[in-house]
Amino acid sequence: MPRRQKDYRVEPSPKPLIGNPGALLVNVVDADGQLECAFDFSIFDRPTMAAEWALAFRHHYAAKQPANRGSAFRTLKFWFAFLAEYDSAILATRDVDSGSLNAFIVWLGTRPWSKGSRYTVWSIIKQHMAWLKRNRPDLVHPELEIPFNPFPRKNAEARQREALSRDEMERVLTAAHRDIETAWALFEEGRAALARVDRKAIVSEPDLAKLDLDDIGVMLAVIDGRFGGVPPKVGNMLRKGAGLWHLHFAMIRHGGMGEIAGRLFALPDTIVAYMVAIGAQTFANAEALRLMQRDCLSEHLLLEGRVLVSWRKGRAGREQRRSFLRDKSSSVPVLIDQVLAMTERLVSHTPRRDQNYLFLTGIIHGSRRVGVIPGYLATKLTRRFVERHGLLRDDGKPLKLTLAALRASGLTLAHERLGHDILKTQVLANHATPDTTQRYVDRPRVRKAQALAIGRLQARFVEMVRGDVESPPGTEVLPDLRHATAAGFICSDPLAGVAEGQRKGELCTAWLGCFTCPNAVIPLNEDVLVRLLATRAALTDGRAAMAPERWRLLYAPKLEILERDILPRFCEAMLEAVSRMSLPQLPPVE
Repeated sequence: MPRRQKDYRVEPSPKPLIGNPGALLVNVVDADGQLECAFDFSIFDRPTMAAEWALAFRHHYAAKQPANRGSAFRTLKFWFAFLAEYDSAILATRDVDSGSLNAFIVWLGTRPWSKGSRYTVWSIIKQHMAWLKRNRPDLVHPELEIPFNPFPRKNAEARQREALSRDEMERVLTAAHRDIETAWALFEEGRAALARVDRKAIVSEPDLAKLDLDDIGVMLAVIDGRFGGVPPKVGNMLRKGAGLWHLHFAMIRHGGMGEIAGRLFALPDTIVAYMVAIGAQTFANAEALRLMQRDCLSEHLLLEGRVLVSWRKGRAGREQRRSFLRDKSSSVPVLIDQVLAMTERLVSHTPRRDQNYLFLTGIIHGSRRVGVIPGYLATKLTRRFVERHGLLRDDGKPLKLTLAALRASGLTLAHERLGHDILKTQVLANHATPDTTQRYVDRPRVRKAQALAIGRLQARFVEMVRGDVESPPGTEVLPDLRHATAAGFICSDPLAGVAEGQRKGELCTAWLGCFTCPNAVIPLNEDVLVRLLATRAALTDGRAAMAPERWRLLYAPKLEILERDILPRFCEAMLEAVSRMSLPQLPPVE
């Protein structure tokens, strides 16, 4: 029997189930199959075209962020408004030709909008038209040509993003940390009060008159046990037959609803203070910051004591992340841990779709809405935060602070600290190209510093061409061969060329590589120890100023050798004496 030959033919890909236009209502469901939101296309006056565009909207925006879906749907009204003015005979998408699209572009040019706003409207209309042309060409005009980019250089005329100066940012962070310390102390007071009472016995007592509600711990236990940690409405407590009037007047004696609720969970003003402090350090976009997840913290796999903070950005194709240490009370991981603790009680009261968000809060005045803080409320409370602390600009005028300004301000200040290196700033900003980063940091003070740097380089180049930089014979300054390392300890022969990649007779260029060199001689005295501790501090600070992979490859082994093999050789008395000294400032590790 002849051997069966292998069939190398490729099976055709199954055709996607696109469906046919018909339904004017687009329902979006969550992961559990529950209705999340609905978009009614019957509000548009061309039902045939509306049904076709509803089909494109359903497929193109199904996996998009809720904010993107809502913005796209609201933008479609401009397309139908244009059609009403342009040609009433256009009833379906097939009636739209290239001339109609060009007329729409001209119509956008007559609107009192910026070029960026016109581009945004055009891009959403183009997405629907392109989806139909790609997936349902039978619904589109056969000779339709979609213009590629009718609004070039849309960002060239964009208004400069507002950024705070260094002093203004310090005042903002000081005010935020003041609010955070006050709110956290009040929350800790509530936890301590709950810990010293018998919560099980208090919850089992049905008659509130038999409980000592003047004890703050007892009253908090009643609210936590009976109402899940969220105080009931005043009307519900005073309703006839509810039996809760004792609780109402006890809350008044203890300072009111705000004082009680602040001991149980984070209030909206507190959440905004945490958002300001976290946003200023992560450089996250305002909406991405607001929608940060509760599982955003993860331990760094390579660097001990380092924590990764991750978040999702709507337009980005990859996860945004930065790493931080837990070495300060104001560090991002510590602040996030506090937010997690202060919002834990609210998770069960939150709608299922919002339960994984970090910045949950409860409204205690009027409604008892619990969930992720709305964007409008965060904006409003940010303005109130500025007014409450009397924050002013450097010129004495009221400070215009927004959550969006924190990203531009943080990147601009980091750009200055990094020596105006756009590539390093790009890594901090998680941008795909340096062009985007440039739009954030292109400011008068940055341009002035860049002009000075260019001037210095040009002056050195002119001196080199003229020969002015040559030293006179006999006055050449020789390097101090005893201090050929950043740590400052002695090398037995820095011209021996024994280190990797070095040549005999030339000064060793392995910066920070002397920890592993067999020629290294480390005297056990205080001067050398001071330099070693300064080197360790510079290496530790360098973690936040560069890409994690670069730091791990170049500097992590040096820091490990320094902490594991070198510093333990010094006696405890010398370490204690040097710890009281001020460390010298070394150049930043790059």
